[in-house]
Amino acid sequence: MHIVTIEEMRELESRADRDYGLTSPILMETAGRSAAELLVRETGPVSGQEFLLLIGPGNNGGDGLVVARYLERWGALVSLYYWKDRRLVSHGEEVAGEQTEARLEQAIQSASVILDALLGIGRARPLSDDMRALLRRVHEERERRETLRVVAIDLPTGMNADTGEVDPGTIPVDMTITLACPKQGFFFFPGRGYLGQLLVGSIGLPPEMESHLQTEMLTAQLVRQLVPARPLESNKGTFGKTMLLCGSPPYPGSAFLAGSAAARSGTGLVTLAVSEQMLPIYASSFHEATFLLLPTEEENLKRVNTLMENLEGYRSLLLGPGMGQSSLTREFILHVLEYLRSLPVRQRPRLIVDADGLNNLSALENWWTLLPPDTVITPHPGEMGRLCKGIKVSGGTLERLELTREKAREWGVTLLLKGACTLIAHVDDAGDIHTRINWKANPALATAGTGDVLAGMIAGFLAQGVQPFDAASAAVYLHASAGERVSAEIGQAGLLASDLLPQIPRALRDLSQE
Repeated sequence: MHIVTIEEMRELESRADRDYGLTSPILMETAGRSAAELLVRETGPVSGQEFLLLIGPGNNGGDGLVVARYLERWGALVSLYYWKDRRLVSHGEEVAGEQTEARLEQAIQSASVILDALLGIGRARPLSDDMRALLRRVHEERERRETLRVVAIDLPTGMNADTGEVDPGTIPVDMTITLACPKQGFFFFPGRGYLGQLLVGSIGLPPEMESHLQTEMLTAQLVRQLVPARPLESNKGTFGKTMLLCGSPPYPGSAFLAGSAAARSGTGLVTLAVSEQMLPIYASSFHEATFLLLPTEEENLKRVNTLMENLEGYRSLLLGPGMGQSSLTREFILHVLEYLRSLPVRQRPRLIVDADGLNNLSALENWWTLLPPDTVITPHPGEMGRLCKGIKVSGGTLERLELTREKAREWGVTLLLKGACTLIAHVDDAGDIHTRINWKANPALATAGTGDVLAGMIAGFLAQGVQPFDAASAAVYLHASAGERVSAEIGQAGLLASDLLPQIPRALRDLSQE
């Protein structure tokens, strides 16, 4: 499912008319019916239910009128408030003059659903005071009545479809039924918090019209195509091996979380490269792992040689979580990267660098030149700022999108920038930048160790032969899905990173059933 800017959406509509004869009335009819069908699917039977539609003067209002027509056909009791004319049509009866305000208030108080079809993506100016007042009254009623549902057609009035900025009069809705494609601004704050449940309706565009678009929303349909199949004749070698260089005495949990996540993601074998000092900790808690014993930190060259001698046959290598940032650790990381770059492509495991791997690299100039091709890096905003030499990186505004694309190209990596709506960017062999954005924002995941779980999942998918951009994408979506499963049981506070581990295979199972 592609994500579009305002300009891209307008260009799609223009091409639909020019190349396919799909005029604006035809698109509007398809859009309105699709939105009405999605609405009914979510709200249940509409016969006898009261609906109030707030109708604006443009195409968004036109979509709303089509929705109203279908709702009436299916037995709903529909009131239409034409904002520009200050005119109300209630259950087919036009209300005029002094009665309008009183009957509008009555319609607001009796409606089961209020639909916002006032303004769409074309809004260019601040909302007028009277439109803000109307929306404020709807919000007050929603606060008073939990049973009332407020639904936006295409987007909540007053939201900027490119940036996610909102007008002071914009109100949060329970559901947004957007048309054709999700809009870019939906994935950035504050707008992301106003949309409620997101559904995508059709306007009847031929699928090939979207083939040139290079930004996608992570969905079950997309991710289902990315995860590897599980043939009946499989053995553990079928699903590859991953090696983890993670953990240290102050941070022993990182290797356990990342390694367990790799195993839960379906990889055939997980090996933790650990010192003899750390072995008892992991051996007692992670029974399914195998272990590569490394010499002590003071014997760095021996450590690297031991790794080199045992890395053959591993398809992925995770470097960084919990390693610490001592000078000896940094030296070790540099030796490992030098060794990886020297390997032939077919013998080189795919590399993921996370957490302290990134923090150690950020202290170096031109650090990205040290990475082998096809590396995946997974910074959170703070780590991204350090990698960018002091740039302040947002956790949820539009600026992070362009920064992610720019740096994925400059650094030659698959770049996964964590945040409420995580971004993944990758440059293909033709030089085109591709971006995927996760919709499933979940504050429950804002806790220590969840990033180690995500990195381990990426390592697990890479070990199974999934390409870096796809492995990162699948891991982000399923990590968020696992978080949703935990939140559904315990709420949005108190999630521990280890709570995600048993939910990863369940999220994979759900994916096959959706």
